[in-house]
Amino acid sequence: MKRIIALISLLAISLSVAACSSTADNSSDSNEQNETANIHNPGETVSDWQTALQYLKDGNQRYVDNQTIARDTNTEDREALKDGQHPFAVIITCSDSRISPEICLDQKLGDIFVIRNAGNITDATTLGSIEYAVEHLNAPLVVVVGHSSCGAVTAAFNGGEYPSNLQSIVNTISDSIIGSNDVDEAIHENITSVAEKIKEDTVVEELETKVIGAYYDIVSGEISWLD
Repeated sequence: MKRIIALISLLAISLSVAACSSTADNSSDSNEQNETANIHNPGETVSDWQTALQYLKDGNQRYVDNQTIARDTNTEDREALKDGQHPFAVIITCSDSRISPEICLDQKLGDIFVIRNAGNITDATTLGSIEYAVEHLNAPLVVVVGHSSCGAVTAAFNGGEYPSNLQSIVNTISDSIIGSNDVDEAIHENITSVAEKIKEDTVVEELETKVIGAYYDIVSGEISWLD
């Protein structure tokens, strides 16, 4: 009986050691991944739009692959950002709860300047926010991110009447999607239209800020870059 108890104890110890070893290995893999990943330093100013775009592309790929960066540097990031922010990109996207730019692009505090509204439309408030980001924060890249199954674009495509404030959003989108054959085509048309309007902004034009469109698939999590 004593021998059986001893064997059980040894087995328990072995399993515990194996579990600890596995945890250590996973932690090591996570640290190694963060060291090799293309991650923006919150205190770093990025002046090249291509570098900025690569940060976004790499981040989305990490998200799709379920290999996002460890969120254990918040204190350091806040410290680095206490005297100012240096976002490398401006993201205009929908308010849809299934889309969170910091998550699906796998970015940290201070990385991206986010503007959200239903249908990722552009108006005076949106343009003013963009102007602030590109002129005063020196962000070299603006990305308009639309997404699959967008409710605002679907409403505009299907037509109908809505409460006055929502109707103003629907009307704005409707002007951009005339002639679209289906909702997904309308979503892409809306992305392109918004990007073109931003390109025509005086400040954006003078600073030669790069503006591109992107399409987020809510099922796969993948972003297609349209420029």
